[in-house]
Amino acid sequence: MADKDGILKSINAALKSKKLYPPGHPAIAAPAKKSHEMIAEALKAAPHIMIGLVNDALIFENHPVADADRLYPELINYMSEKGVDAIIFEKGLGDKEFANLVDILTSAASYRGPELQMEMHQKGITHITLKSMPIGKKSIIVVYNGAVETIKNVMHEVRLGKIPKSEPVKKVIEELTETVLTDQNAIIGLTMIKNYDNYLYNHSVNVSIIALSLGKALNLESGELHAVGIGSLLHDIGKTGVAENIIRKPGGLSSEEWEKIKEHPLLGSNIIKRMEGLDETVGRLIYEHHIRYDHSGYPQTTAKLHPLTQIITISDAYDALTTLRVYQQPHNPVEAVKVMNNFSGRHFNPDILGTFISMIGAYPVGTMVRLTTNEVGVVTRINKDAQDRPTLKLLYNADGSGLPSPIEVDLAQTDEKSIVSTVNPATTGTDLAAFFEQEAAMQEGACQTP
Repeated sequence: MADKDGILKSINAALKSKKLYPPGHPAIAAPAKKSHEMIAEALKAAPHIMIGLVNDALIFENHPVADADRLYPELINYMSEKGVDAIIFEKGLGDKEFANLVDILTSAASYRGPELQMEMHQKGITHITLKSMPIGKKSIIVVYNGAVETIKNVMHEVRLGKIPKSEPVKKVIEELTETVLTDQNAIIGLTMIKNYDNYLYNHSVNVSIIALSLGKALNLESGELHAVGIGSLLHDIGKTGVAENIIRKPGGLSSEEWEKIKEHPLLGSNIIKRMEGLDETVGRLIYEHHIRYDHSGYPQTTAKLHPLTQIITISDAYDALTTLRVYQQPHNPVEAVKVMNNFSGRHFNPDILGTFISMIGAYPVGTMVRLTTNEVGVVTRINKDAQDRPTLKLLYNADGSGLPSPIEVDLAQTDEKSIVSTVNPATTGTDLAAFFEQEAAMQEGACQTP
């Protein structure tokens, strides 16, 4: 069991020392080193260690900490100042990562929300997550649904001949970016929502989530990530200029109809030019998102592609492949990645695709799998250091009967079970969209329970 008091005491001391001593003083390095050693030792027996702040009460691994105001005031104060609801340490934590965390928390800079997450990201902190919900305490599912509603409203305005305002789009991207930076697995799980009636809107949000996640994995600067987020959310805005009977046509398209569809990148980029406050890069990304790495696709051009375009192209392809369409059965996430890998160097930039495959994992979130025990579950979290052994929620027993409630299993923590195959959710009658919506709702409820 983790030494709760020792860990909290050492972290509090590390934060306090930054206030009392000049940079480089041994009194700063010593408590930081001790904190890292204690946390790393605790992580040998647990996949993560969580310190939370709920209604000003300090929580350690879901247990309230008595007399925390007196014993650990620095920790509570700095978490409050930066708007941090939880600090989660994961296996593989390095001493430099912990030292950088101390620097960020004690910095005079007013990092909050997305800025705080970007600062963590740019300092290479990958085994510590800071969770904060300054945006009206919105849950992940509320952020997702809000994004869908925003893109729906934007496209409706365009159809009415209006030029939509950019502010709602920017706000949505801030919310999605913060969610990706704080809980990427959970928000990627929601990209399993494939509503046929609202396909264009769900697809736009899903592509944005995937693109932001890939941008994070590529270590993009804040401005670049922002452009990718907006460009991916609005990548299909030009389809508002294509007749809905073509967009929704249940059968194959005629050559004339296909030519109309191929106009949407140009139509979209022209709409962006008329929206105030959007960087011209956004319009270029939208114009190029169907131009492949080898310059096949459309519109035809010999010009060099923008370095960020392939992020949207790859994200768009992945969501399309994993979606039921009139002309295709959905691929499961593992199959989709294999299909995309076959086009590496032709449709997709090999380096960016390689980063995508590494980010999405051997068994991406949302993959239904069968274990050596014959139990069946859904992947809910990628383990960075053991990609073939993700965390999943078991839904079915070995005899095929459904479990009363999902059971979490971290395959990286056991040698008794491993994945033997993927499973088509349709054969089990599992609604993955409903599953991840329920997971998001349950997670939010747990976070708000003292």
